[in-house]
Amino acid sequence: MMPSSVWGISILGLSTPQIMTIRRILFSLLLAAALTLPSKGQSNQFRDTKAHLGLGLGVFTYHGPIDLLQQRSRTNFVREHDPAIALLGSFPITRDRFFFRGMFLFTNFVTKDGRRLVGDGANEFLTKPIFMFEPEVVMTLRPGSKSRVLPYIFTGFGATTADLFSKRSKGRVDLPDTGVPGPERTVYHLPVGFGVDVAFDGCWSAFAEASYRWDLNYVWKNEREYDPHNTSLVMGGIRGCLKRKPRTAPPPAPIPPPLTVPGYDPPLPRVARVCTLIELNSVYFAENVVDLSTSSREALEENIEALRLNPTCCVSIIGYAPGTAADIYALRLARQRAETIFNYYVGKGINAARLTIETEVGPSVCPKGKDGKGCVEEHQVATVPFDCSLLYR
Repeated sequence: MMPSSVWGISILGLSTPQIMTIRRILFSLLLAAALTLPSKGQSNQFRDTKAHLGLGLGVFTYHGPIDLLQQRSRTNFVREHDPAIALLGSFPITRDRFFFRGMFLFTNFVTKDGRRLVGDGANEFLTKPIFMFEPEVVMTLRPGSKSRVLPYIFTGFGATTADLFSKRSKGRVDLPDTGVPGPERTVYHLPVGFGVDVAFDGCWSAFAEASYRWDLNYVWKNEREYDPHNTSLVMGGIRGCLKRKPRTAPPPAPIPPPLTVPGYDPPLPRVARVCTLIELNSVYFAENVVDLSTSSREALEENIEALRLNPTCCVSIIGYAPGTAADIYALRLARQRAETIFNYYVGKGINAARLTIETEVGPSVCPKGKDGKGCVEEHQVATVPFDCSLLYR
């Protein structure tokens, strides 16, 4: 691992105090972005809830003793910085809030300066390449599909291994009755971190995060003079979703004109059946929005299941919008919302002949000072069931 003064000059031209200042600035920016940037919510999903892969670059810092065989002292402690590259993969545990993430990190590419720093001592974390594997649980602080700027926190359990492909540590020694263990190649740790993810669209996003990892060997060994090998990581990168092969959907059926009644009588069924559905879910929209949200799609899926189980039921799709009968924008908005629901039903296999479209506009019914219910009802599409036989009378 390069000392900060060495790799800072060769790569960034920065000294150790400057590197520490940059780390503090990055962490401050992460915190400020999460607290000050507004949540830009809309019905389109900013992040797909499928699995993602990511690539990150950052600065890895080792906080620990220079020589693991020495007693604890101020002169035996060092903070060493080194560039790091990480591969990350994640998938959702629950919708929008909790995710499982796995991270594999490689650092300490050049060990010349670490060997010089250790000298005749023993510390494979400074003299060998370092690999880290870490399963984590990530919790978002906002719904992921409704926030372009998404702060999150994470924790988990991991292992940091020096010289992963070596069979044994050379010169391994334990000093009896001193509480000082010999050089270790693996440290189990507890990570705690904070980050911010900024979405470009439903698949691609950029992230930046800062984290600290506590050495759990110190807890388990209960050594009085043991110097823990703590580490920290400041990292940024990009991630993308793993898209499945899109299914070929049939083209949507043409939208019938409002209240069009077929001009023919179908053959009567052998056994008279009557629609027994009384009520179906309504879908609510944000102001001036015609796209479906995640909760709206879930409500429509329940309606579709009910219609499949009741083939004698037809429905009237009624789009609402606040306005007047002469308000062309309100009429168009109500019509577009109803057509969105119509297309969703047809795309899921519901026969277009079972669907009709209506629109209704009217003055605002939200009383002054009321905090929501009346206003929400002005931006909805209702699915009203009725017996299909009424279409052919």
